[in-house]
Amino acid sequence: MGHNELSLSGSLFLQLAQSDGMREFMSTRWGGWIVGGLGLICTWLSWHLARWILDKVLHQWAKQTSSRWDDELLNRPFLNRLALFAPWVILDVLGFMLLPPNHWSYDVFSTSMDVLLWLNLLWVTFALVQGVEGILLQTPSLRDKPIKSYIQLIKILIGITVALIIAATLSGKPIGVVLGGLGAVTALLVLVFRDALLGLTASIQLSSADLARIGDWVEIQKYGADGTVVEINLTTVKVQNWDMTFTVVPTYALISDSFKNWRGMLESPGRRIKRSIPLRLSSVRFADAALLGALDKVQLLAPWLAERKAAIALHNEHLGVDASIEINGRRLTNLGLFRNYLEQYLRSHPGVHQDMPLIVRHLQPTSEGIPLEFYCFARDKQWYGYEVLMADLMDHALAALPHFDLEAHEWKAPMVS
Repeated sequence: MGHNELSLSGSLFLQLAQSDGMREFMSTRWGGWIVGGLGLICTWLSWHLARWILDKVLHQWAKQTSSRWDDELLNRPFLNRLALFAPWVILDVLGFMLLPPNHWSYDVFSTSMDVLLWLNLLWVTFALVQGVEGILLQTPSLRDKPIKSYIQLIKILIGITVALIIAATLSGKPIGVVLGGLGAVTALLVLVFRDALLGLTASIQLSSADLARIGDWVEIQKYGADGTVVEINLTTVKVQNWDMTFTVVPTYALISDSFKNWRGMLESPGRRIKRSIPLRLSSVRFADAALLGALDKVQLLAPWLAERKAAIALHNEHLGVDASIEINGRRLTNLGLFRNYLEQYLRSHPGVHQDMPLIVRHLQPTSEGIPLEFYCFARDKQWYGYEVLMADLMDHALAALPHFDLEAHEWKAPMVS
């Protein structure tokens, strides 16, 4: 804007500057220096006075209200930057009074003041947008959304707009002409803002497809990230690992590469437990009368064992099986007894979710024995409670092996000759 149209400076100041008495005083030897010095003092005082008024009136009012949105919106950076308009007005009038209107110095000063005006408007808008971000982050339904990504995008768009206006102001050409001249540097702009553009695309896809939220437990093996998402912004995702370290991952990596999100487990009724015990193959055998007699006293197994023995005896009697040879007919094995006991134990444990899948099974035998795997879900999904339950189940299973005449396979280091 030109200084012939100083609407922001105030008509009273202009009338004073253009009065005959002021012009006569300015023409004296020391008049210009005195007006300039007083103007600078008024500029300094106006900034502090405007800050004091805005802090005492708006900021204190916001703190006294019960709502939180006005505290975020009327934040101190916003009010401090807003106060800069007061000294800008005085400097604007001061330049109009001291500089000759048709001199090159007046044009430089006028352009500089316009640039400062737009820069301060940019800073004020950024502070206001930051307050809006604080309000959105306090909204319960938006806390897990990538708000920072959209706020950063808004700041970039505002910054580009102000940069174009400043470029038009410095060149003295309309914004349309400046935009037309950007065609040659479009490729450069795309290269400069490549990460921001990719991050914007990724943020929109993450939000629209609900792939990741703030607070989700994610595992990104490529970047060594395994923990909770604490921040999603335009270019990076910040993950706090379980060892309290932070891993910063490019936002676009969550779209271009694979990652594991454990949110489904946290939202489900239980957390999966999947563990196996390798058993020595040579310890597996048919159950004899002594073993069956001892297991009759096991409360969890006794009802099932009595029913099973009766069914097997009836089957063998019906077929006329020769019981003198163990492999004739149907017989119980110590491995089968232990497998059913472990299932009964899991089904009776209060920490195991009984309405979710539960199974105890054999896996493919290997050179390290035959793995016996139990698969169930813990009610407690938190890390500590889950690990304690899993350890308790494993402890009990290992300690129960000798009661079934079973042995766990133990790994032995190779002999060094």
